[in-house]
Amino acid sequence: MKVNPRAVAAAALALVVALGLAGCSWLSPPDIPDVPDVGFAPLASAVHTLITIVGEGFGDPLPGVTVTFDSVAATIVTWSDTNIVVRIPVVATPSGSRQALVEVRRAGELIGSGTYTVLRGVLFETERDGNPEIYVMNPDGTQPTNLTNNAALDKSASWSPDGTKIAFETSRDGNLEIYVMGADGSSPTNLSDDSDADYYPVWSPSGTKIAFMTDRESSGLPPILDADSRLIIPMFNVEIFVMNADGTGQTNVTDSFAWDGLPSWSPDGRRIAFETNRDDGPIILDIVPMDLGYEIYVVDADGSDLARLSNSPEDDRNPAWSPDGAKIAFQSYRDGNEEIYVMNTDGTGQLRLTTDPDADILPSWSPNGNWITFHSYRDGNAEIYKTSPTGTTMRLTNDLGIDWAPSWSPDSSQIVYLSDRSGSLDIYRMNADGSSPVRLTSDPDIDVNPYWDTFGGSLGP
Repeated sequence: MKVNPRAVAAAALALVVALGLAGCSWLSPPDIPDVPDVGFAPLASAVHTLITIVGEGFGDPLPGVTVTFDSVAATIVTWSDTNIVVRIPVVATPSGSRQALVEVRRAGELIGSGTYTVLRGVLFETERDGNPEIYVMNPDGTQPTNLTNNAALDKSASWSPDGTKIAFETSRDGNLEIYVMGADGSSPTNLSDDSDADYYPVWSPSGTKIAFMTDRESSGLPPILDADSRLIIPMFNVEIFVMNADGTGQTNVTDSFAWDGLPSWSPDGRRIAFETNRDDGPIILDIVPMDLGYEIYVVDADGSDLARLSNSPEDDRNPAWSPDGAKIAFQSYRDGNEEIYVMNTDGTGQLRLTTDPDADILPSWSPNGNWITFHSYRDGNAEIYKTSPTGTTMRLTNDLGIDWAPSWSPDSSQIVYLSDRSGSLDIYRMNADGSSPVRLTSDPDIDVNPYWDTFGGSLGP
């Protein structure tokens, strides 16, 4: 059968009119110019580091040229027809990395695009500038950058869960205060702002609050006489406060005449575990004080519902909440030396994980919850070990020097730590099984306290 082309066209037009679609743009799509893909060197890097965008036809750097990462403008360092060097702007890295859409525009026209991997950098403290400063570097050790640039003491840096901010301690106002700054070091702001020392900032899992330790409640506690005219010296008073991420709403959540410290948030952000010696008696001159040691307590983030979790005649210290919220790891002296334990979050099911006559201390969970790193002196010097929540233990470092301060990568595959194995304190990186140790810093001054991630940016209140 012979088909009449004119008849087919007429029938198609009649169908379009009948359906009321004659004005639909998809029937005659506009011409969309192809946007050239761009390349990158390196292929992944951290906020505030320099990268090169590689392409063709970028032209001269006229006014109006822009480069954005997920719509956030990047600082352009150099521009040529084939290469653009930019500094990665502050974008969130809640899981430790982010695939950001990079767009290059000229006079508003999109002339190149690509997807770039933005990494969570490694924070560390260094004295290479003559005083303690906070630096950030790529996980491979490249591009170490001073974020604080201040003549005062700056230390104890920690990422906000989304990776856009950094909390830290500083003495730049004459005493220790809690500050926060952008991931690129911008806009340092005093949050705690008190005449007494505020220190040890810990972000809540959602990043909306910060717990910290403070000496401010120690003021005005002079010795007193009891009913028998004995001189009583109150215990040194350290409290845990919680404040909003902008410094407002500062609240004493421990509120006792004792040493309350080392707060650890539950993953849902509702509870805080901490160590305390509040069960000790006051110091009475010429009388041995009642020493019940340190115990682990837990309290709601607003200071309510206080509960004691451990009750041992020897010290229980350094609580660390597991990423799934089911367990709390801690170190205990109840066996005559320091060992690592875990317990349920109500204090039940206390299980000893390590069994060595030398000290095992400072437990820290991997973000996936499969392992707990700790320090051990069982080899005659400080080494890093890990144990499973059921007690399967593995040695990670093996060197005559000091290996200390492990901090997990967001994906639990690697660990950064400090070591003096090369003759100075430097930052190293190894795989999670201890293999392939790599030196990341090599400055003659000390580089210490690396910080990579906390639970991979878990979310809660």
